[in-house]
Amino acid sequence: MRDHSDQPPAVGPRSARLRLAAPAPPAVLPGLGAVSQARQPSVVRPGKVGTRVGNLAHPGDLLISLAAAQALTVLYRCRLATADHLQALITPHAASSRYIRAELGKLERAGLVGAVRRRGAHRQRVWFLTRSGATAAEASPDIQPRPYRMTAPLAAGPLQAHALAVTDLLTALHVGGWAALEDCAVEVAHGPAGSPGTATGSARAMVITDAVIRLQPDAVAAGLPPVLFVELDRGTTSVHTLATKLAAYDAYRQHRPATRAAAGAPPSWRTRYSPGDRRTPFPLVLVVIDTPGPVALRRVEAVRRVLATQRPVEGLDEGELAVAVTTLGLLQRDGLAVQQMLPLNPHAPVRKVALTQLYAAVRPARYRY
Repeated sequence: MRDHSDQPPAVGPRSARLRLAAPAPPAVLPGLGAVSQARQPSVVRPGKVGTRVGNLAHPGDLLISLAAAQALTVLYRCRLATADHLQALITPHAASSRYIRAELGKLERAGLVGAVRRRGAHRQRVWFLTRSGATAAEASPDIQPRPYRMTAPLAAGPLQAHALAVTDLLTALHVGGWAALEDCAVEVAHGPAGSPGTATGSARAMVITDAVIRLQPDAVAAGLPPVLFVELDRGTTSVHTLATKLAAYDAYRQHRPATRAAAGAPPSWRTRYSPGDRRTPFPLVLVVIDTPGPVALRRVEAVRRVLATQRPVEGLDEGELAVAVTTLGLLQRDGLAVQQMLPLNPHAPVRKVALTQLYAAVRPARYRY
């Protein structure tokens, strides 16, 4: 009997016409000069990512399935993903990722996506957008263009495990109905170099957030914060580095562009995430640890000690900056519903609380009623 579970959806549009536009002139950034070369999209030989075997000399239309078009946008948003991620996000009712893998193969032959082997799992492929694929994805009105481009060396390097863990998190929250993937962004710069509405950064940026997640209206109505700043921690840096990054969020909380500070304008974060609403608190910072349970617990205790002994961070001390920690495994299993967030603020109780209770839990006793 033929298995129909891996076939494309039986209703609705099943294909999309992708416009392969001519490449734009080199982008010029102040002080950096030309950062890209005007070249035709390259065709990549399947299985040999980055091998240049020809050009698409005449831009035109390429007919691809709706699932393939969705795969382009997912990879643009997430940077790296496996076929299992894409299957969960695009065809969640399919019994396997067979159909998605077939569509990825077509995109690979068209030179729009590439793949590398997953580190430690040689039979699993990790997918990313080629330069041509990123340009094609940016044609969608739902995509906020950015200069960042993934390459095969980056996808195969140390970045891979971290990026895939972020995709694990976004997939879990999307599948659980907490946040739609299109309302999430990765590697978002906050600070002087990250102007409102952009996701670019430089060495002058105060902090680069691993993921910014805007929760679904139903979740916000139930008492969850509208925006989460997520730091994905795999235990690969010192606890002092993590503590310093949390302090940087407080610097961003207080930041105002120099041109507007004198006029009493709202801080940068409110202009970007909560325009016109002075009651919404600064986005909650959620540290998600992707290490085995005992290791994660020791790391959390170490971060708490560092935060308690270093010079007080105003926002953490006053409760204006709410920071909590949980594990990736718990989020994948339970989402944001259960009592599983451990506050890191100095005045907060050393016990897990629900996300809806976190802002109240981190307020110092003198502010509680």
